[in-house]
Amino acid sequence: MSFFAVGDRYRDTYEIEAVFPFFDGELGIARSGDQRFLLQHAQLKKQAPSRAIQQYRSLDHPLILPYREVYTEERSLVFIRPYEPYQPLYDAIRQQPASEDELVRWGKSLLHMEAYLRSKPLPMYFILDPRNIGLTADGKLIVLYCGVRQITALEPSLDWGTFFYILLTGEMHEEPLDKISADAPFSKPMIRLLQKSLRNQSVDSVLSQIENYERKKKGKGLLDRLFGDQAEEEQPRMTPNRMVVPTLVPSSWKEAAERERLEQERLAREASERERLEQERLAQEAAERERLEQERLEREAAERERLEQERLEREATERERLEQERLEREASERERLEQERLEREAAERERLEQERLEREAAERERLEQERLEREAAERERLEQERMAQEASERERLEQERMAREAAERERLEQERLARERLRKERLERERQEHEKLAKQFQEYMEAFYKSS
Repeated sequence: MSFFAVGDRYRDTYEIEAVFPFFDGELGIARSGDQRFLLQHAQLKKQAPSRAIQQYRSLDHPLILPYREVYTEERSLVFIRPYEPYQPLYDAIRQQPASEDELVRWGKSLLHMEAYLRSKPLPMYFILDPRNIGLTADGKLIVLYCGVRQITALEPSLDWGTFFYILLTGEMHEEPLDKISADAPFSKPMIRLLQKSLRNQSVDSVLSQIENYERKKKGKGLLDRLFGDQAEEEQPRMTPNRMVVPTLVPSSWKEAAERERLEQERLAREASERERLEQERLAQEAAERERLEQERLEREAAERERLEQERLEREATERERLEQERLEREASERERLEQERLEREAAERERLEQERLEREAAERERLEQERLEREAAERERLEQERMAQEASERERLEQERMAREAAERERLEQERLARERLRKERLERERQEHEKLAKQFQEYMEAFYKSS
């Protein structure tokens, strides 16, 4: 998904006019008010510290577009830089490959810029790729992507020899070359420079190879000025012992002898002149070698002094960086120890709180258990009392029931006896009545029989 989008306003300030893919991020051309800016989005390996942001803002080099502002996004940075029209160097060399002189001039500028980036407190680098370099209308180089070691994600993949070869041929290579062909269409000093720069990331080493190239080029130019094309290619010369004397048909042998004498004198003069010129050439070459040696010694002395100065500056920078890292480590360690102490205290408080809660829970459980036991004992006691009361009540009721039943049985027995007595009395009355009726019937019958 694109980070910039045409028409959007980044940070409510920069209106995006155009967006282009750029290595692992994007380039955007934006406008704010009446000014145009170049916005660059770059991925990070890890979050950039504030001193890295400040270092970007403080970069000051003629080949590097200034960093007006640097914004931190999630796992990325956005650089705000002044817009300057340019043609990508890769497009330029595809149309017209660089000459050897252009290559040397550009290479030295880029190497010095690389040394400048490496000397920063947080060492920096740039992507050695013609697509990362622009060429302005006045022929000035501008470098776009500059990274911080161990912080920005994109890493360089090409070496200086492969980069120079791309500039000279206009042919892009994504991987470093292994070697340069001996019959490549370049001068022999240039082929040697390219070969020595392959797999070479050392700024000092590549600069030294460029100086060797320039010395050989300068020496060759001097010979060309002194002896024309003889330094480039030796022309065949006629020498006395290789002269071909034409067949003479003189009018007299005296004229032939005179011509032969004159020819011998001419050849002697030419030999003497060649010897003189050779002596002068050797003297000039010796003087030139001495001058070049003196210049070389002076350059080497100046270079040693510069390197010593750079070494001292690097050592001072390194000491400052190490001191800064030590202070940061100590601060980080203090922060870590403080964090661990706070975590231990928090864990201890949590443990004590947990123990307190567990004790309170155990106490509540114990009290609840005791309450339940008391309630159970009370219920058991009350149950025993209830059961005793119920047993006593049952016994009382049973006694009362039995007394009632005995009284009832006695009453019923009395009633039965009374009923039995009454029945007997009734039966007795009925018997007596029956006997009376029987007696009356007998008397009636006796009377009836008597009357009939």
